[in-house]
This record gives sequence, C-alpha cells and structure tokens, in this order.
Amino acid sequence: MKQVMILVEGQTEEAFVNMVLQPYLNEKGIYLSTTMVCTKKVKGVRRYRGGIGDYDQVKRDLSTLLKSSHFNLVTTFLDYYGLPSNFPGQSKLPIGDCYVKIEHLEKELKEDISNVNFHPFIMLHEFETMIFCDIYSLRDFFSDKPRRLDKLNKVFVEHSNPELINNSRETAPSKRILEELENYEKPLHGPIAIKNIGIDKIRELCPHFNEWLTYIESL
Repeated sequence: MKQVMILVEGQTEEAFVNMVLQPYLNEKGIYLSTTMVCTKKVKGVRRYRGGIGDYDQVKRDLSTLLKSSHFNLVTTFLDYYGLPSNFPGQSKLPIGDCYVKIEHLEKELKEDISNVNFHPFIMLHEFETMIFCDIYSLRDFFSDKPRRLDKLNKVFVEHSNPELINNSRETAPSKRILEELENYEKPLHGPIAIKNIGIDKIRELCPHFNEWLTYIESL
C-alpha cells in the first residue's frame, strides 16, 4: 500500500479527499492522508481558517511533512483562484492560457520545495470547478431552482471544459454558483455533489486534475 499525504487548503477539500478520493484510490493500493494548511498558531497550537494568506504557511507545512519517511509522496490540493501574491512564480506569470500559467506555477513550487518525494497540484481554478462537470449534482439541494441550475449548466456548455471557467472575483466557479444559488454552502454541498458526479467523469472533463491522479496512480 502506497502512502500519500495531501496538504489541502480547507475543510471542504479535506472532506472531498476523505469522502470521495480516498475510496477511489484505496482500491488501487494507494492510501491517502490529509492535513490542512496551518494559517495561525495560538500558544503553539495549530489553527485553521481556510484559504492561504501567505506562501510561507504552505512552505512550512510541506517542509515538515517531507521530513517524514512514512509517505511515498507528498502533494498539494490548492486553488489557483486566490493564491497569495508571494507564491512561487506569481510575480512572473507567462503569457498564455491557464494551462501555461498553472504549469509555470507548479514548476516553480516544485523547484522551491526541492524534494524528490514532492509533486505539486494546483486546482484550476478552484474546488467548484469539479461541480461544473455536472451542475445538476446540486439538484438534491436546490430542486426548487431548476432555471438557476439550467443557467449554470449553460456556463459549462460555453467552455471547452470546466477547468477553463474564469478566475476572478466575478467569474470564478464559486462566484457563479453563489450568484444563482445564494444558499450554496461549500463544505456542506460541495463534497456530496462531487461524490454524486463521480471521479471518472471529473477525470474525463478536467485534464489537469486527471494528470494529477494519473501521477499518483503511477507510484
């Protein structure tokens, strides 16, 4: 059984890994563990609030995890949307589409951490990207809003794949969902919706996400 540790951004990502990704990869002989980025310490006790305010928080936690010989691989699950300004490569983003930018950022992160047991992953553009693989996966929670779901599905249709849905305060996947479904709660609805969609469909529609899982499976 291969042991993989994933440094995640918040409780929603942790729930997704434990509820959806872990059972999927466990069947392939891969055991996943998760820990959230520590964003604050009070009297030496770790605290979490979700989101990342400073890259140093990520680097500190990765450095600690990589000191353990217990893991065959340490990786990340971080949102591209909202990365801190001091994240490696942020100051010199190349011209090109989001895949060019994400390749640059992950390469810079890998070089900064500089450990053979580390493989970075940054989600394009954020967790809610996966929900756009089938926005009707939210129907159980919002059955009274069929037109709003149809409107969100139109966003999916207008893009070549969900990973291309925009990265901004107005057009990021989560912002689009909240605009139509104001009662959407990421920690509550997100992991269940993605479980309903299934990892195989997400892999089919999200090439960068698929590349990450393919790498993990190659261990």
